[in-house]
Amino acid sequence: MPLGKYYCDYCDKQFQDTPSARRRHLEGVAHQRAKALWYDAARNSHWTNQVPDPRSLGKGICNRFVRTGSCVYGDSCKYYHPQR
Repeated sequence: MPLGKYYCDYCDKQFQDTPSARRRHLEGVAHQRAKALWYDAARNSHWTNQVPDPRSLGKGICNRFVRTGSCVYGDSCKYYHPQR
């Protein structure tokens, strides 16, 4: 039986989904940093007293955009790109 793939939205990575691989990834420094960046971006754009951008409702924040300031998918990205 083939194993499934696990996709991490925080890190924008995909790997074979085994308990040890998932645990190794979730406990890794890169995952912890990416997750912290995601929550910082979300806190700064959504959870303040500002009115949220209506385009962001129902979408997650694009981790690639938060980390690098750009996204290869541009306007067609399925995630929200917060304004800086």
